[in-house]
Amino acid sequence: MFKTKSLLIAAAMAGAVALPTASSAHHAFAAEFDSSKPLVLNGVVTKVRFVNPHSWIYIDVRNKDGSVTNWGFEFGTPSSLRASNVSRDDVHAGVPIRLAGYKAKNGGPFGYATTIVLPGGRKVQTGSAPDAPPPPVS
Repeated sequence: MFKTKSLLIAAAMAGAVALPTASSAHHAFAAEFDSSKPLVLNGVVTKVRFVNPHSWIYIDVRNKDGSVTNWGFEFGTPSSLRASNVSRDDVHAGVPIRLAGYKAKNGGPFGYATTIVLPGGRKVQTGSAPDAPPPPVS
């Protein structure tokens, strides 16, 4: 009986130690993105990943000099995208979109997407971070 109780206590302690590590993997908007650097881009979707805790969309954006940069944008969770009526059928490779959001603090071609405009003009909220600023004008 004592051995079983000791094992249960040890298992509970191990779980308690692991819990903060798992929950700290999720980040706030301000940890990675810069609210003072809004952006609006037109591009063509190259890849979409509907994954937890954040989905990702990648778009090719033509630069002023004619070169192309592939940008990666964090989206909301798959469930928040479903709630906004966004599916893989809407955002798949080859679809042209207009995206509004904020640049990443790391300076690379990454950011946080707040809204997208799909072909036909449908505007959809894609960001779900509770501490994100309002969408820039798109």
